[in-house]
Amino acid sequence: MPITNGNGQAMNGNPAGSSVNGFAQNGHSNGHSARKLPRVLFLSHRFPFPLIGGDRIKAYHLVRHLSSVAQVDLIALDEAHAATADTIHALDAFANVRIVPFDHARALRRVMTHVISTTPIEFIYYNDRAMQDAVDEALAKNHYDLIVCFFLRTAHFVRNHTRTPKLLVAEDARVILEERASQRFSLWRSPSDHAQYLIRKMDAIRLRAYEPRTMAKGFARITFVSKADEHRILMADPTLPTGIVSNGISLADNEFYDGPREDKVIFFGHLGTYHNILMACRLLKSVYPKIRHGSPSTKLAIVGKSPDPKIVKLVRHTRGAELYPDVKDMRPFLRQAKVVVHSQTVGAGIQNKLLEAMAIGTPIVTTPVGASGIEGLEDGVHALIRSTDQEIADATLMLLRDPAKASELARNARKLVETRYTWDHMFRALDETIREIVPGFFERAAPPVKRAPEFVSV
Repeated sequence: MPITNGNGQAMNGNPAGSSVNGFAQNGHSNGHSARKLPRVLFLSHRFPFPLIGGDRIKAYHLVRHLSSVAQVDLIALDEAHAATADTIHALDAFANVRIVPFDHARALRRVMTHVISTTPIEFIYYNDRAMQDAVDEALAKNHYDLIVCFFLRTAHFVRNHTRTPKLLVAEDARVILEERASQRFSLWRSPSDHAQYLIRKMDAIRLRAYEPRTMAKGFARITFVSKADEHRILMADPTLPTGIVSNGISLADNEFYDGPREDKVIFFGHLGTYHNILMACRLLKSVYPKIRHGSPSTKLAIVGKSPDPKIVKLVRHTRGAELYPDVKDMRPFLRQAKVVVHSQTVGAGIQNKLLEAMAIGTPIVTTPVGASGIEGLEDGVHALIRSTDQEIADATLMLLRDPAKASELARNARKLVETRYTWDHMFRALDETIREIVPGFFERAAPPVKRAPEFVSV
């Protein structure tokens, strides 16, 4: 299995001075070389850089924070082939990094050969043999004080390990996502819907048993980003040791903007992911035409990374719509637009894009699904929460015509982020969780490192 050094170069074997126990060594010691620091094994189903997408952002910040008090070994599947010399360099200041290349063709073959299974498809897909070998090797050679599994997809790799306290950062209840997704499809729609319907429906059924059963495999704590996700899992197994470690955002990097804006509404995010494709297509097909009917001069900006061909085609045939592909910094676009239109029907957990808009001060129209992960978000106070296409369009038009109300929502939303959704809030919740499951961890930990704020893009 390839081992990478700090420059992202593959190393064969274990050259002297370059790698120890299978990890690329970065010299990371927190400035406390004479002190025996706690050691953490962090498992991720994606390499957490560049900072695009909520899961990469959260994983990066977790690793970065843990590195301020402990020695961190990161093992990451490189699903998106994102591990390059530059991106690895962004992580090796905080962790000893081991990259496991991900073979998509082999993953698809695994899925095809396990169609009849009680295991949901996404977990078959990510059950990578090379990742298992890397984890087994690390556990055999090193003593760890804590294992952190980021997302349920990595829990399988430590299912039989009982010597070390294990923390599962589950984030969301996958069963909620698949149930909502299966409701989105129907056997009575187009033939292209049939496979999606069957896959989503089968995985929703499998997840009802698989998710709580896997979470019960010796985890000292299982954390979620919202109480809605936690509640759903506890319905299946009330004995699971759960908690909340929500998401965060940098207030310094996302300053509140109260200046002039263009006659424009916006949808933004990774435009190649399933739920974002659904939202963008719904907006282009159904919601925006109604907005434009009531306000002909209002434009729609679709902004983000890797737009799906369906989005590209719809933008091309939608008057007033503009596509901005492969944008990394969304902040200038959020400052331009008068309203974020977020017509979500599928998904679970928390929407980082909404937290970013709330911090910057762009008023939001979202759905009950979109709002469900943000504790404290109230309709008419922090955002407008609507369900149907017409309701979403009418709410957007109302904010376009009533700048005072739009400003009120924006200021209230910013206050909510300040009081609940900063990285410091998330770190405090994480530290409290670790204190409870690993007694004495922070007595041996290094004093937290004070770091300058940094920019994070969704």
